[in-house]
Amino acid sequence: MTSGQQLGLVKALLLTAIIFYIPSNVVPVMTMTLNGNVSPLTVMGGVREMIQSGLWPVGLIVFLASIVLPFLKIIIMCAILWLHGTPLYREERSRLHRIMKKIGNWAMIDIFLLSIIAAVGQLGILASIHAEPGALFFSGVLLCNIFSCELYLSKWIWKEIK
Repeated sequence: MTSGQQLGLVKALLLTAIIFYIPSNVVPVMTMTLNGNVSPLTVMGGVREMIQSGLWPVGLIVFLASIVLPFLKIIIMCAILWLHGTPLYREERSRLHRIMKKIGNWAMIDIFLLSIIAAVGQLGILASIHAEPGALFFSGVLLCNIFSCELYLSKWIWKEIK
């Protein structure tokens, strides 16, 4: 694959992440049933439930990790691509790219936790938790972010295009 094709793939993955970001936060990621009450929850709905239950530190962590961080990663990759081939802010872009690569794989912890909760949270008639389509969109955002960051070579930041 040529570097031009690879750069095109990075752009396509980033665009896909942008498109998936909205439904990942609007479509329910899980349905929780407690004592016959069925509650579909979005990511933000889950954060609200945690805060209302008095678990505001956990709700804050979920909010930062599930809503703010993916959005910031999209913005950072957009900025890196926007300035691609220019000498502007090379050191900052390189530093941000390295940070994104380090935290990229930890982004999937949310989906991992959802799968554990869904597996453990099966208590028959009393309670159950099921993953919903929003989890797929959310996984898509995370994977597209990870792959776009991995495919964008840091040496491109230092290469000036004429």
